[in-house]
Amino acid sequence: MDARRRLADLEDEIESFERRLGARSDWVVEHVMATARGLTQAAVVLTGRAELEPARVRDLMSREPVSCRPSDNLSDAAQRMREGDFGALPVVDDQDIPIGMLTDRDICMCACERGTALTELSVADAMSSGAQSCKATHSLRAAMDLMVTHQVRRLPVVAESGALIGIVSLADVARLTQASAVNGQDARAWMPSVLAGICERTAAGRARSGRAS
Repeated sequence: MDARRRLADLEDEIESFERRLGARSDWVVEHVMATARGLTQAAVVLTGRAELEPARVRDLMSREPVSCRPSDNLSDAAQRMREGDFGALPVVDDQDIPIGMLTDRDICMCACERGTALTELSVADAMSSGAQSCKATHSLRAAMDLMVTHQVRRLPVVAESGALIGIVSLADVARLTQASAVNGQDARAWMPSVLAGICERTAAGRARSGRAS
């Protein structure tokens, strides 16, 4: 707020100089104009400092993501999750464009329902289709809104071509809440409502199950 007040004061000074131009000689006019230009530059600097750049997906996303393809078998996919300590993998096509997500829960449920070895089941048998994605330039707030809208905890990050370049997760946002910077404060303010929005459908499902039993 101090920077904004100073900017307003500078703008008032510039207007005052401009009103005095008509009644002065040429050298005074030149001096006043030079002063006004200096004040304008200072105002630009102060404005840049006053407006903080919002956190972007690129600031906290995981790069070089591990992925799988629909034709991979579930045993291989599960091994990748274990080695990387992941809870999910993006599923990509031949152009590395995300077409779905595969979670550890998906693998367990598919194995239980089919009663078949994971080596005999493909990623296509268990994956969820239609992966929602975001871009590295999107604001963190926009990515979190997407998580709430689609009730997911992870989003593939794609390039302009649509190819996978990273992953941003709710865990990444949780780590940001530990930061002391302004972006950390923003994340702490947003996190409760984001968690509630993501979990809403799951909670509703549990309530329906309870009533049915």
